[in-house]
Amino acid sequence: LMGALLGVPYIVIMVLAVGKIGTAVATVAVIFGQLAMSLLIDTFGWFHNEAIAFSIPRLLAVICLGIALYFIYQSNRQTAE
Repeated sequence: LMGALLGVPYIVIMVLAVGKIGTAVATVAVIFGQLAMSLLIDTFGWFHNEAIAFSIPRLLAVICLGIALYFIYQSNRQTAE
């Protein structure tokens, strides 16, 4: 039931986002959000998971993906103009 309640808005948002920002940017943005959220869930041990210590390499992975997302977005903007 939760999948249906959360899945429908996700699909609608992705359809609208892909039309505006492109497939690559929308896909990388989803992966960025999942990676950032997994970092928080692991660090604080949410949802009855065992906490995994925060580390600089894990933070650098999120930052690198954020930088990649920025450059992909900028590249798509330049080709659209």
